[in-house]
Parts: sequence; structure tokens; C-alpha cells
Amino acid sequence: MRKKKGLGILLLSLVFVLSVFLSGCSSSKSETTSSNGGSKDVTLRILTWNNNPEGTKLEGDIFKEFEKENPGIKVKPVYAPYDKYNDKFLTMSAGGDQPDLVWLQPNAVGQFVSKGVLVDLSDKKINKDEYMPNVLELGQVDGKQYALIRDASTQMIGYNKDMFDAAGVPYPKDDWTWDDFLAAAQKLTKVENGKTVQFGIENFYLSTLLSSNGGALVSQDGKKVLIDSPETIEAVTFARDLINKYHVQPTSAQSQGMSNLFMTGKAAMKITGPWDWAEYNKNAKFKWDIVPIPAGKAGNISPAAYLPIGIGKNTKHPEEAFKLLEFLTTGKGQDIQAKIISAVPTVKRNADQISTMANAPENVESLANILQEGKTVMPAPYIPAYAEIDAKFTPVTDNINLKNLDPAKELKKFADQVRKEYKLK
Repeated sequence: MRKKKGLGILLLSLVFVLSVFLSGCSSSKSETTSSNGGSKDVTLRILTWNNNPEGTKLEGDIFKEFEKENPGIKVKPVYAPYDKYNDKFLTMSAGGDQPDLVWLQPNAVGQFVSKGVLVDLSDKKINKDEYMPNVLELGQVDGKQYALIRDASTQMIGYNKDMFDAAGVPYPKDDWTWDDFLAAAQKLTKVENGKTVQFGIENFYLSTLLSSNGGALVSQDGKKVLIDSPETIEAVTFARDLINKYHVQPTSAQSQGMSNLFMTGKAAMKITGPWDWAEYNKNAKFKWDIVPIPAGKAGNISPAAYLPIGIGKNTKHPEEAFKLLEFLTTGKGQDIQAKIISAVPTVKRNADQISTMANAPENVESLANILQEGKTVMPAPYIPAYAEIDAKFTPVTDNINLKNLDPAKELKKFADQVRKEYKLK
């Protein structure tokens, strides 16, 4: 009996020790144990693609404000590169390492919803009247709310005023056209000893040209392929010619080993937005300003540049995660983001902040006019297949630019492939 009793005590002791050990090991990645009274603080992980040192610091300042308002909740940013971002989030979700909140690329929202990796926020108390027109809808798929929008702006052309002055080129006007842009870019491109030492523009996103010209990959209802439409072909042709015919934008070979040509004084213009202003003001060695995207067939239209934020379906802290989401999209985060990170607010109470945002250039009023006049378009329909179609479109256009191929022929071939593979019109 004594042996059995001693053995039982020993077993109980081992069970107690093991339980303490396991409880320590099983604490979530989203929690730490340094809190008042021995209780656990919650740490929310938010996945972003922001890896700019200045931008990361400023984003962190907003998170610190949230932590002040919400003792016991910490925020930890997690980074993934933009070009691999969507795959990274899906991999993390499948591997049990899903972040609590996630920045969303618009072209992947439909895909994420179809895979069930985002929380449906439709039953949450969301004050729709707080938002500016057409903002809340940017986070909806089939009438359900899967994301809230932190900021909504659009792409602009940033230009080096010193280079324009040196070349004797007048500054661009808000109502300029593709022809006006090309003429300026050609005058601002410099060649010395057979080598281009200064480009007219560092980059011209194809999505921006598509919107400006009324082109697209797929219609907004997601049912019709527009890859081989005249407007899309014309935009892709113009993009190819900027590189291969007019030589105002670097080829892929010329770009190798070079980065940020605009900031280093090797390109006179660049597609940009408010997210870049802090870096320009701090590090640019030249005078700069902004102007709207030049008008194509669709007029002075540009794709909406907005940041939807969702909550991961597997979060262990849904209430705390929604608190952070609210703070960023309707709370104090909205009141300070324009001053801290030059992010355009989405709530009506701060509409007047656009013209007084931190680091705003002289022509910031042009951005305010675009947003107030509704001259932005949704860049991607929220259909599950869009991210895949877009990913397959990129190497097609890269090949067109690299080999100087006929856009009409290549796009017709790709459009027919998409129609067949995805059963679209």
C-alpha cells in the first residue's frame, strides 16, 4: 500500500509539473505574459508590405497611439514583400501561422474571400454615415463586408522640378494628356556616349494606363474579358513604346542594378502617391511636385489606390482585432494618419485634411479635386480568379516589352486562353 501511495504521489507530481510546462508552451504566438497581476497581454500581429524604414517607423507611431488607448493590447507588424504578399498570407493561413489582421491588395480580395481566410464583418456595428461616399463598398464582396478601408487615394505623377527647369520644360498641368506627357518625357531623357543617363520616367504602371484609357483585364461584373479590347491594346502598346520606341523609360536590362531612379536623380518623373511624400521631403535633394495622371480616352481617370484591412479567420482575438481595425479606419487613427503618414482619411470629419496633409506638395489640391470629383475607378473586380488572371497577365506584357512584340496579337491569344480557362465571355 505504501508503495502504491508513494507511486501515486509521484505520478501526481509529474502530472502537475507537466501541466505547468505544457501551459507555458501552449501560449499563443499572439500573447505575451508581462501584464499587471500576472495576466496575459494580447499581441496582435498585422501583416503589411511596408518595408520602408521611414514608413515603418511612422506606422509604428500610430500603433503606439492605439496601445495607449488600449492597455493590455500590443501591435506587432509582420512584413511580406509586395510581389509575394498574397501567396505569403495564404501560406501562413494554411500553416497555422495566420496574422490577426492583414493589409489587402485589392486584386486578391475576391480570392481570399473564396478561400475563407477572412472574417465576415457584416454583423459588426459599422457606422456607415462616418465614411466618405463609395468608400465602405471597397471592402465588400457580394454585399458582405470583409474589410474596412484605412485610406483611399489615387496614383499621381511625381516630377522633379529642378530637371524640368534645367531642360526648359514647362511644369505639367492638371489637364495634360498622353501626348503632353510623352513630349515632356522625351525632352527630359538624356543620352551621353550612347548611354541613357537620365530617363523621362522611372515607371508607368500598366494598370494606371489601362484605367486612363478605359481598358481593363475583366469587366467590373467579372463576366467579360477585356484583355483584347481596343482600349487595352492601345494602353499596352503605349507602355511598350515608352520603353522600346521612345526610350523614355528604362528596359529591364537597364533597370538591373538600379533602384529608385527618381530619388537618385536619374529619372524626371515617377508614379507616386501620398505614401511616398514623407520620404521625398526627408531625402530628396531636389524640388518636387505632383500632377494627375495624363488623360487617355477615358479622360483624367486613375485607379483608386486604397488600403483595405481584414481580420484573419483564424485569429484567437477577434474582439481585440476589431478594436484595432476600428481604430485604424474610423477611430483616432483616422484623426492622426494624415499628419503622421500622409495617408488620405476616409471619414467625412477629416475631408478637409487632404489639402493640409503632412509633407503635402504645392499642388496637393489636385489630389483633393480628383477624390472629391470621383475621378477614381476601382482597379480590380472582386472575383476569385482575378488575382490569377492578373498574375498571368504580367509575364505576357513583360514579354511584349522585352521582345518588342505585337500587343494586339499577344493579347488576343492570352484573352482567348483566359476565356477558355475561366469560362468567361
